[in-house]
Amino acid sequence: MMRTLTFAPLISPALWTVLAVLGVALLVFYAMRRPVAVPRRRWGVVLALMTAGVVLPLVILLNPTWLERIPPPPGRPLLTVLVDRSASMASPDAPGAKNRFQAAAQFTAHVAQVLSDRFDVQARTFAEAATPTDLKKLASLEPDAMTTDLVAAISSSMEDYRPQGQAVVLLSDGIHNGPGGSAGVLDAVRLAKAMGTPIYTRTLGGEVRQWDVAVELRSPQALAHVGQNVPINVRVRHQGLPNTQAQVALLHDGKEIDRRAVMLPAQGPEDLTFYVRKDSSGLYRYEVRAEPMPGEVSLVNNTAAYLLHMVDAPIRILLLEGKPYWDGKFLARTLTSDPAVALDCIVRVANGRFARRTVSRSGSDAGQPDANNPPRAAAAKAGRATDSGTPTQDATRLESWKVVAEGAEILSDAATLKSYQIVVLGRDAEHFLTDEAITNLRTWLTEDGGSLVCYRGSPTSRTNERLDRLLPVQWSATAESRFRIKLTDQGRELQWLPEAAPQASASTLAGLPTLSTAAQVDRVKPLAVVLATATSETSDAERPVVTYQHYGTGRAVVIEGAGMWRWAFLPPEFQEQEALYAAFWQSLLRWLVSSGQVPAGQELVLRIDKVSFSTAEPASATLLVRDATRPQVPAVELVPEAGGDVHTFSPAPFGESSGMFRVVFGKLPEGRYQARIAGSAEASGRTLFDVRSFSEEQLNIQARPDLMARIASDSGGAVLQGNSASEIIQLFKQHLARTHPDRIRRIPAWDRWWVLVAVVMVWTAAWAVRRSGGLV
Repeated sequence: MMRTLTFAPLISPALWTVLAVLGVALLVFYAMRRPVAVPRRRWGVVLALMTAGVVLPLVILLNPTWLERIPPPPGRPLLTVLVDRSASMASPDAPGAKNRFQAAAQFTAHVAQVLSDRFDVQARTFAEAATPTDLKKLASLEPDAMTTDLVAAISSSMEDYRPQGQAVVLLSDGIHNGPGGSAGVLDAVRLAKAMGTPIYTRTLGGEVRQWDVAVELRSPQALAHVGQNVPINVRVRHQGLPNTQAQVALLHDGKEIDRRAVMLPAQGPEDLTFYVRKDSSGLYRYEVRAEPMPGEVSLVNNTAAYLLHMVDAPIRILLLEGKPYWDGKFLARTLTSDPAVALDCIVRVANGRFARRTVSRSGSDAGQPDANNPPRAAAAKAGRATDSGTPTQDATRLESWKVVAEGAEILSDAATLKSYQIVVLGRDAEHFLTDEAITNLRTWLTEDGGSLVCYRGSPTSRTNERLDRLLPVQWSATAESRFRIKLTDQGRELQWLPEAAPQASASTLAGLPTLSTAAQVDRVKPLAVVLATATSETSDAERPVVTYQHYGTGRAVVIEGAGMWRWAFLPPEFQEQEALYAAFWQSLLRWLVSSGQVPAGQELVLRIDKVSFSTAEPASATLLVRDATRPQVPAVELVPEAGGDVHTFSPAPFGESSGMFRVVFGKLPEGRYQARIAGSAEASGRTLFDVRSFSEEQLNIQARPDLMARIASDSGGAVLQGNSASEIIQLFKQHLARTHPDRIRRIPAWDRWWVLVAVVMVWTAAWAVRRSGGLV
């Protein structure tokens, strides 16, 4: 074993030099004063022993140390070769007229042959997960998996403890369509770097020219009311077909009811809207279909299903205002123009005087108006459309007015409050919010799935702790300020703005009149979701403007700011933007009544989680139960439309949500299915969905060398440039030199018992010789 002697002084070199010079000077001075009686030979022995007594401590102060290299742990490093086995690897664009998987299998065999004497080489194929693979059988496998999960592949390819070192060779086209997206991949890469595992990547494939048209629905299922004009918003995407006209048809029960021609832009998708209307409640299935283009890579994504739940019960809304204001007037006008809304509006006009306005549809839901103030019919023109897309305007409304002396009675009566789905509070609402009213509101939110909306910020001028517990934010008074609204990512996902120009939504909001507020949100509660923030020229801080939070089975929504009525009263040059005000409120109301609660008059609702599932993912549905304490939750039956056995599934409680149950059907064969609540004949007790053999792997086959290069650099690895496995040896040696430097054992050369004994013996001998010569 090679050893190297080095010195590491125990004191500073300057101090050691001073001591050495001083010792030499003393020895020279002592040597020049030899007594006459001492013979020269004895004097020479004395000087030699005294010199040794000085030199030995000086040498010890230099700390002579042996450096001994510790050999590396026995065994070879681990080299894991990950081979992508997804369907995109079947693309025949590798050199030599091979597909990507064949090129990867050939390189893996070369690596195993060349590096098996230096590494423990193991091969794994991956798609949804990584599995060990016999090198002899690798070339015979077929790349047919429908998912590429780079996160699972990278995470499972590392050993927790490998002192000899380990590395990964990733052979893929870089297309990740598994959970987590690119951010999840980079998280797994950072974990690999933390474990000292470099990833050497080789990208297989390149740019592929392909043609495809796909249709997507912004909202594939919707809850609407009888007679309502329902938009079906369609987005048409394409690959490689710019400036081409596509034909898009709307079908119902297999029959075409509308058709549109769209020009596919050079960049981005194209949007269009169909309108449908039904005059009776029920479950209706529509299909949007794009006519095939010559040479399309897949026709599966040319169709998209749309599920429409039509209900006949109106959305019952209670609007409470502490004093007359333009915001309340325009909001009431917007709500009454919606044929699906039955509105009770109570406004305090003076002490002891409340004006109550009731607007309802003609028919059974008109309510019981005051005998002294009979309802009058009013034409509330609301745009509707038949299945052919032809709009009609024929909704008749019943309206009644009366003056009451007490406004808080309506919230103090729990049975009356239960008949409403949404309660909207304006400003100065203290006159309605007694202790009993707040208690009823809490019960209504928690157990009945109601929705509370504060549409002008804090509904009270003074802090009400009991009410604040129900709301998602807390306020503090501040100077009046003006602001504009900017949607957050969560707000944009809800698609509350008109679909005519989705890309222009940010600029549209910025061009609308400002809102004002005299209160500032101090704190957003932990589970609240911010849908929009405030932007102003005087402050860069973004304050919450639209916030909601689940409360029991219901929701509480807070909208900051006064003056939104001006959005509905714009100058002539901005008339097109007036639709945004009505669209915002109509979208908000339907989102509240269709998300996570049982509609009024129903006990059970079955909702499918998606309208279309792939054969590679489990299909699932949600069962909503109004009475969560009922002794038995009914089973859910699954019926294939093409015929076959009826399968029964038992719903399982979903987390801590009261009255919400999950039904998992598992992975299903391709086809159309109906799910229904056993023993229920109601339309709300059944739903439809499709299962398709379709995956992004069949469409997105464009290699991602950028992601592969990022994986290599972030893990401490490198992109393999050549076809030789020897490159991996050099790269791994460089990695070990950076991360695993030679370990050195330091052994002090003087730290021995015999060194101390030798020093003592030299000093003792020097003293004895001097004494024997008659010296002190």
